[in-house]
Amino acid sequence: MKELKKTSNQNLIEVTKSNGEREPFSINKVYNSALRAGASFSLAKEISLEIESEVYDGIKTSEIFKKVKNKLKEKDIQLSMRFSLKEGMRRLGPEGFLFEDFIKKILSNYCMTIKEQNMISGKCGQYEIDFLAENNNYFFIGECKYRNAHNSKIDINTPLKSFAILEDIKESGAFSQEKLRSFIVTNAKFTIDAIKYSNCKGVKLLGWRYPEKRGLEKLIEEKKLYPVTILPALTKHIFTIFQKEGILLANEVLNIDIDKLSKSNSIPRASLARIKNQAEILINKK
Repeated sequence: MKELKKTSNQNLIEVTKSNGEREPFSINKVYNSALRAGASFSLAKEISLEIESEVYDGIKTSEIFKKVKNKLKEKDIQLSMRFSLKEGMRRLGPEGFLFEDFIKKILSNYCMTIKEQNMISGKCGQYEIDFLAENNNYFFIGECKYRNAHNSKIDINTPLKSFAILEDIKESGAFSQEKLRSFIVTNAKFTIDAIKYSNCKGVKLLGWRYPEKRGLEKLIEEKKLYPVTILPALTKHIFTIFQKEGILLANEVLNIDIDKLSKSNSIPRASLARIKNQAEILINKK
């Protein structure tokens, strides 16, 4: 990522993170976050300088996020929606069950066959799993770790447990040992220790910005597999109806029959039209 020159003003201002910790304001974090949403270099610079002029000591990072989102929205609503990807995934909560279904749809779009199997027997016990995926003759014992809190990370305990379960399943003889792997997917980041251990033991990881340049956000962006919760016009009530219809991806909204869904669920047609229009902008606008 490119960097902007620091100003003396930045050294005087600290921001407050969601966990209460404070750190120096970084114009480059704002700049790079706008770039990742698809903003041009000039637009990202323009927004960053505007934000720099508006921040004050102790400002919450959540407030900075809203400022960037609104400024992107003024220029291009598609950029604003893409910028909200992480927030959109958090809106799939709070329990994480929808996140599991969302991840299954993502993996299915990347040539993985998802097998609906909730329990797998090992030599010493039975284990509840989130998914079993097959790809190139490999089987992946999948575990989804949904995090609703900002800055939450997956520590080493998760891959430790996942690998122990894998070893017990291997000993059962139900799968070829060479073809069985553990797979942890999360909307959060991994700690350094979790990554180091997983790389050593062959545990596959997929999370926010991990692997580098091939993280979950990159897979979503590459095939435009955005969660439906990224659409600003989506209300909680309509989202509940979408869940019943199996609609979790924004691109699935493009296929809905507005009149039929409006009549069967007593939803104002205009509300569905706004949602579908936003999905069209997000998915098809170049």
